[in-house]
Amino acid sequence: MFMKILTNIGYYILSSYPQRSRRKFQINRLLKLTTIVLTVSILNLTIGCKSYFKVTPVPVVSSEAVGGLKDAGKTFIIHFEQQKWVLRNTHVQNNTVTGKLDEYNMSPTFKPVRSNRPNRYLTRPSLNQRYLLNEVHLYLSAFPVHDNNQVSIPMSSVVKIEIYDKDNGATVGSYILGSVGIAAGVLLVLSVVAFSILISGLAGSVK
Repeated sequence: MFMKILTNIGYYILSSYPQRSRRKFQINRLLKLTTIVLTVSILNLTIGCKSYFKVTPVPVVSSEAVGGLKDAGKTFIIHFEQQKWVLRNTHVQNNTVTGKLDEYNMSPTFKPVRSNRPNRYLTRPSLNQRYLLNEVHLYLSAFPVHDNNQVSIPMSSVVKIEIYDKDNGATVGSYILGSVGIAAGVLLVLSVVAFSILISGLAGSVK
């Protein structure tokens, strides 16, 4: 019933134009619909596909753990109360972490970081936050600062250590959803093409 109604509407529209005008109208309409659908699909893929990272706590807070992360080339972020800094020239010795504090001036995350769920980060050309995947965060209960922003942090004052890693599961899931949007757009375009061919054939047979 629904298909019959669409067929009648399409025939009525096409029969209102001369043959050449009908064909031109049909092609233009099809091109407009195709452009709209593909544009929406591409936007869906661009917006829908997101990158995520997860927060992994270090089970045992120790100088060995910090030393291993330093050897892996990680960037250390120091937290105390509501402030945070980047720790440069990091050294680990005798259960003490030393280095120089610099202001943390990187762009904030899309939302406040949560340890119990995936966190989104941006990968746009204008704002690439992949640096987050190399960060290790040390949360302190005390904050000893020396001259020239030099610090000497005893491991006993480190409350917890968190590593930021890429969340492959959440990221892949986001891309799958984006691909589904593209597939739906393609199917819609094919349906429009098939329907247009059907209407054209009916119009020709009636004539």
